[in-house]
Amino acid sequence: MLNHGATIFMQAHSQYLGLLVGVARRLRGDLDAAVHLYCANAQELAHYRRIDPDGTLFASITADNHLYPNAEKPVANAAAVIDEARANESWLGLPINTLALADRHLGRGYALGGFNHPRSRRSELTSYEQMLQGFNAQIAFWRDEIEKHRPALVINGGWVPAKVVGRLGVPFRTLAGSRYKNLHQWAHNEYFENPAVDAAYRALAGSADVAAEIEAPYDSHLTLRGRSVAASSTLDLVRGLADRLLRHAWWNLRGYEKAKGYYMTDEMRYLVLRWRDRRLLEKRATLRLADLSDRPFVYYPLHMEPEIALQGMSPEYFFQLGCIAAISRDLPAGTLLVVKETLAALGRRPADFYDQIRAFKNVVMIDPLEFGLDVVRQCAAVATITGTGGFEGAVMGKPVISFGRHNQYNFLPHVSLVTDESKLAEHIRDALDEDSDYAARQRDGARFLAAVKASSFDLEGFDVLNAASVEDVVVDRAYTALHESLGARLVAAVS
Repeated sequence: MLNHGATIFMQAHSQYLGLLVGVARRLRGDLDAAVHLYCANAQELAHYRRIDPDGTLFASITADNHLYPNAEKPVANAAAVIDEARANESWLGLPINTLALADRHLGRGYALGGFNHPRSRRSELTSYEQMLQGFNAQIAFWRDEIEKHRPALVINGGWVPAKVVGRLGVPFRTLAGSRYKNLHQWAHNEYFENPAVDAAYRALAGSADVAAEIEAPYDSHLTLRGRSVAASSTLDLVRGLADRLLRHAWWNLRGYEKAKGYYMTDEMRYLVLRWRDRRLLEKRATLRLADLSDRPFVYYPLHMEPEIALQGMSPEYFFQLGCIAAISRDLPAGTLLVVKETLAALGRRPADFYDQIRAFKNVVMIDPLEFGLDVVRQCAAVATITGTGGFEGAVMGKPVISFGRHNQYNFLPHVSLVTDESKLAEHIRDALDEDSDYAARQRDGARFLAAVKASSFDLEGFDVLNAASVEDVVVDRAYTALHESLGARLVAAVS
């Protein structure tokens, strides 16, 4: 429960700009909370100061820019940096390298299926010791901030603040999409886990007696998919190249930190590769879902890399090509593995990535324009690391083989969590067992969806492409849900 006058940390997030500012206003107005805002760089700092020019909303606005600037500095004493990193590893209970997994610059090498993601000065010019130095500085910053202000709650935050907050036992909440319509929830950690879903599922025992149906992919997926489909013509390529050129010229002219990020030439190369890969897949992934009407198959949806939804949510297992190879190896005779690319990954894949997948005799690539939801409906089972296809399959009662240890649906009876790959063949055999109780799986899936709904709030009308514009009623829902997630309902009525 949040007390009157509580100190709260909030990490800025461009995707939820208007919503988070609205929640901060409610925390300030209703509880007289001291909300300390943390953003990424000097440009964001200036933006939020324009939002709060007189300082009445935020108790402070701070740029958490300790990672990259310190990673760019020369290392004066490598031995001292390594000793400090080892002390931090002992305190956090994980290697510093694990923190790099979720960073698109310093952890670029971990994006094994995204090797053509644009390079940056940070990814190319930072040594190993400099990387350690940067993470040491960021860990020290967050430990000092928490010690100084003693927050009662931290809202949002990247991996480093989330890890520090977890180690110090400070309540943490972060906005996460529920993967259904425009529902969102307040997750409890950096893996977007929410124990309220499991609790609601158990409380709903016996209440769901019909199969659940997901009518369409969730809202933000449809929005971003539409943008990816639209940006595929040669004209769009030319426009994109011109846009990159002008943006970098403007950033350099204004001295923005963005100008020190990705190399302009790599960004332009990425646009060309995206255009090329789209045409490549038109030739190599011509199979349509209708062509598989009489074939049993397991469905594997590819993840974009680098992406927090893969490396961040599944630091224990993020090896997509290895995952596909393992599933292919253990499939029974006559069963195919169907792989579908996500449009957002085009242009990032290593050379020959698609040819390597197609080299397996029992693996086929399906047209990326097929809706994943339709593929889930037709498949015999879903195999995924952290993909939405696993969520959709779990809801519909499809057997799911989950390689990600933090998936929200892992507790369901028809989901097999792979923690020992030597047992993968057994998991696949169980998933393809035609004698299993499909009706029971459907009931469990319907109950799971009901639990997700009960643990979520509707951001009706929220548009990820227009994040600054949020209606008051949406802010109210998020604000009320935040209090409920902390174990206490608001005393005052919320409209």
